[in-house]
Amino acid sequence: MKLRKVDPHSIKVPEVRVTAQFDEDLYQQFKESIKAVGQITPPICYEVDGEVILCDGLHRLQEAIDSGESTINVVVIPGDMIDVLTKNIFIDHLRGKTPVAQMVKVIKTLDQEYNLDSDQIREKTGLTRDYIEKLIRISGASPVVQEALDQGVIGIGHAFELSRLPYAIQQEEIIAKHQVWRFTVNELHGQIDAVLRELELLKQEPAAAPPTEIRQPVKYRCEGCHEEIEPRFLRPVMLCPTCFGEVWRLGKARPEPKEEVVENGGGG
Repeated sequence: MKLRKVDPHSIKVPEVRVTAQFDEDLYQQFKESIKAVGQITPPICYEVDGEVILCDGLHRLQEAIDSGESTINVVVIPGDMIDVLTKNIFIDHLRGKTPVAQMVKVIKTLDQEYNLDSDQIREKTGLTRDYIEKLIRISGASPVVQEALDQGVIGIGHAFELSRLPYAIQQEEIIAKHQVWRFTVNELHGQIDAVLRELELLKQEPAAAPPTEIRQPVKYRCEGCHEEIEPRFLRPVMLCPTCFGEVWRLGKARPEPKEEVVENGGGG
């Protein structure tokens, strides 16, 4: 760890980081104190592959740049990007309330880009494992959910419950309803449990259908001779009721054909 004078323009600021938030009055007091007594606490940076990367002190760095300073005192520590991101969280978290949406992005980067598990992140940041795992889950939620979290419309508890839903459209529909109804976390938990149960039922395989009964082919017979015949050979006949009755009676009166008896030849 060394205190060095560095050109503020040469310090690289990570795109993903947690930055302390000031309201307008407090930020104005901060600017006035810098003008009056200068930088009392130097920004903290890490030297990563020859580059000076900012870890803590973005507002102090920006104020030095805006003031046209050619150099600024910074604490420089050798390390890597994991050190930069985890120490950034650690320092800002000790100061109190930090922007949750920014915290989610940093945790997501540590999880997905640097392959740190929740225990490794816990050891380096001081956050609880439960909190880290919630943030990891929230990082996969719909952008609408993350925007609502960033704007303070919902809290971490709401965002975590919404992240349990598998589809973004489901999460966004509840966000829209929340604008009116303002669900508690417990109410949201119950609603989402019910939705997940319904989705699980839909995944279950339907009961197997009973085997189809094999139907015997229909046999057609002539109403006159009673012989079995293919349907294509049957002929409709246009008859009035009286003639139909006569034809029917004639057909029924026809004697049944007798079977021929063949005698065996030879004397007895």
